[in-house]
Amino acid sequence: MTLTHHILDEAEQDLSEVENYFYEHCEDVLQRFRKCFRETVECLCRSPNIGERCHFRDPRTKGMRMWLISGFSNYLIFYRVQGNILQILRVIHGARDYAAMFDGE
Repeated sequence: MTLTHHILDEAEQDLSEVENYFYEHCEDVLQRFRKCFRETVECLCRSPNIGERCHFRDPRTKGMRMWLISGFSNYLIFYRVQGNILQILRVIHGARDYAAMFDGE
């Protein structure tokens, strides 16, 4: 079964920031990022359990997984499955302290 996906507001904001950065520096990279993000989400919709389980203290992160964006291994998609929907929670550069973000520190 293939899931549908929904990008939550925080992830939309994350994507907007990433896309603005690439737009300012190299539009070719922006187009490649969009394509790779879309392909990665499609892959996750087909195989949602491939992502690494995340274990943070914040109970709102229960069931959350993380996966690298294909072709952009510094960018991580944080997601969870709710029913037949793959929820994209955040899209974060791997150099950021995402553990602190999710643990509320």
